[in-house]
Amino acid sequence: MPVRFRVLGPVEAVDAAGRPLPLGGERQRALLAALLARAGEVVSADRLADLLWGDEQPDNPAAALHSQVARLRQALRAAGDGGGLLTRSPGYLLEVAPGEVDAGRFDLLLAEAGAASPAAAARLLAEALALWRGPAYAGFADQEVARLEAIRLEEARLTAQERHGAALLEGGRPAEVVPLLEAFVAEHPLREQGWATLMRALYALGRQAEALAAYQQYRARLAGDLGLEPSPALQRLQGEVLRQELPQGQRPAAPGPPGGPTAAAPASPPGLTGLRVRYLPHPDPGPPIAWATAGAGPRLVVLPGWVSSLEVSASGRDPRSSVMERLARRLCLVMYDRRGTGLSGGRVDDFGLAPSVRELRAVVEAVGAPASLLAMSGAGPIALGLAADHPELVDRLVLYGTYASGPAVFTDPELRRVMVAMVRAHWGMGSRLIADLYRPGSSPEAALHLARVLRDSADREVAAGYLEAIYDTDVSALLARVRAPALVLHYRGDRVIPFAGGRQLAAALPDASFLPLDGTFHLPDVPHLDRVVEAVTEFVAAGANRPNRIPG
Repeated sequence: MPVRFRVLGPVEAVDAAGRPLPLGGERQRALLAALLARAGEVVSADRLADLLWGDEQPDNPAAALHSQVARLRQALRAAGDGGGLLTRSPGYLLEVAPGEVDAGRFDLLLAEAGAASPAAAARLLAEALALWRGPAYAGFADQEVARLEAIRLEEARLTAQERHGAALLEGGRPAEVVPLLEAFVAEHPLREQGWATLMRALYALGRQAEALAAYQQYRARLAGDLGLEPSPALQRLQGEVLRQELPQGQRPAAPGPPGGPTAAAPASPPGLTGLRVRYLPHPDPGPPIAWATAGAGPRLVVLPGWVSSLEVSASGRDPRSSVMERLARRLCLVMYDRRGTGLSGGRVDDFGLAPSVRELRAVVEAVGAPASLLAMSGAGPIALGLAADHPELVDRLVLYGTYASGPAVFTDPELRRVMVAMVRAHWGMGSRLIADLYRPGSSPEAALHLARVLRDSADREVAAGYLEAIYDTDVSALLARVRAPALVLHYRGDRVIPFAGGRQLAAALPDASFLPLDGTFHLPDVPHLDRVVEAVTEFVAAGANRPNRIPG
């Protein structure tokens, strides 16, 4: 029987009897972790030496690495299997079958559960979760050795726990679901699917009041940590529980995923649930632009965030989802994913202002100009660039928490450098800093939520490139040429884009109204949603003297 490897917890190699092999120190375990995280791939010697010694390289890194590999190979051979550790130019390769690594076995069980009956799925998922002995790649999860694979596995573990509860519920075992998911949501209070399944299980047991209390508990936590409201799917579930429209004491329907975009629909219901995704040719060579519409009424083109995704926005996880959900009940929202992000994807060769303005122009011309624009956060200069150079395309501007001159607003060059480097090198730590800027004092769960949103929207290189562009862009010289009426909104205590950015816009634009908001937030927060949505809707509607020409 070959050596088996464990990464769902401390990194280990075990013999046929399950006894851990002596690996001789942290560098041996780090080497094994790096090779397992990229199992079946050649990892260059230079890369391995950098992972093992960092800035404190030995005098002869190649020889030192060769020594470490030889010792690891010897330990594996002593247990009866060292043939899988191979020397392959320009480095080393570890060949393992999926069943020889606990993570591979975990992935196989999850795949089997996806096609199984509820009872079989519950059994398979329980078996998969029993493989875990601690955090994935424990000791190396925050290091470059295995960071990305650890993130993937941890997210898969959380999803498996949610799926396990759903399978038990669908199999008619709600009494087993409640204790499992009560512990789960206590540890992961921003995972909406866990709360949804818990609510259904409580209701199935006749505990309607507790199901409604669970909703309110999640709602309060979501508002406090992220400034968001529950997704439309969970709001509908709460209404069904309140009206007792779910089967009680019987097998409840399996909870589906939050409402997401669909390729086509005959009619879009209010809000983002009915998001209709389409594609249009990109003005630059490359993949087309993914764009979508939701709602009805006066048209409002919503520019993408720093990095955002139509799918993430529709699921209710984006920091802007709640305000867009409410706006889509009053207006016809047009949204799109910029190059390198979300459903648009593709390689980004130029993160500058000009390509972003060309993207926006293509979307506006596709839906029918002139259009009102909503630009939040780093998107302000893009909207202002289009309004200044092509006034015939822009009817009105809503500028929320944004700016005209990056150098004038982001005045600390060292902080800018550190933030870009942090995003590029370490999504987890970078997202923690960004989360605290978005919402001062945010919880670790809020940072994890934001990290997932960022990872699901774009890779770190794209995110770092667009962040650099946000810091460097300056359109202040264009403001005097903007003829479209503008509504400027900004929190006085905003730490992402200081209040001075909004104040500059309101003073320099020829036709601007300024609505300062009290608070330390960056994006619309739950207590202010009514005020913000009303102000934006009235402003856009005042200029809506043209028919909605969204193509069919």
